[in-house]
Amino acid sequence: MPTRRRPRVLLADDDASICKAVARLLSESCQVVDCVGDTAALFDAITRLRPDVVLLDLSLPGGPGWRATSRSIQATAPDVKVVVFTAHHDEELPALAAENGAAAVVWKVRASDDLLRTIHAVVDGETAAGD
Repeated sequence: MPTRRRPRVLLADDDASICKAVARLLSESCQVVDCVGDTAALFDAITRLRPDVVLLDLSLPGGPGWRATSRSIQATAPDVKVVVFTAHHDEELPALAAENGAAAVVWKVRASDDLLRTIHAVVDGETAAGD
């Protein structure tokens, strides 16, 4: 069986403890390239680091909101997949995220079960629902 490529993941979350925990969770099968805490740092990191996936917290400070940020990521770096990463469970969020350019949604409380699978699915071009 061929070895799966390690996706380059950029974490966008202003909670350092979340960044540390997620980096540890992803460490064996992904390359976590950075963790940024605001929108300006996010776009700088996307340009510098060219990640495959951005995990985008819904409440990332310093920007126009997650919807505009997700659309801006897609406009700036169309090859980057956005995965909305949130603690807020809303049944309408997966559809809303897709409308705004995100590839998937993962709820933080389900990260240990869903995050790796979702990252690999979106990198492989599969649709990954976040419900």
